[in-house]
Amino acid sequence: MQASRARLFKEYKEVQREKAADPDIQLVCDDSNIFKWTALIKGPSETPYEGGVFQLAFSVPEQYPLQPPQVRFLTKIFHPNVHFKV
Repeated sequence: MQASRARLFKEYKEVQREKAADPDIQLVCDDSNIFKWTALIKGPSETPYEGGVFQLAFSVPEQYPLQPPQVRFLTKIFHPNVHFKV
């Protein structure tokens, strides 16, 4: 667990340094739990998602990077193949 915590902290610092490179994406780490992250992503221009801001929740397992994070959209998005009640 200590190795995954150290790696996440390193990756968080890298994200903070590179934040200016893509202002359409914001990534925030939970202050009390480095294994919980939130992202805000602006919809790409010239797409049906243009003008939208989409929030995602990341849950990183303690076995990271051997196990991948789980990512979940918190903002409901339109997708023709996904029913909202699912």
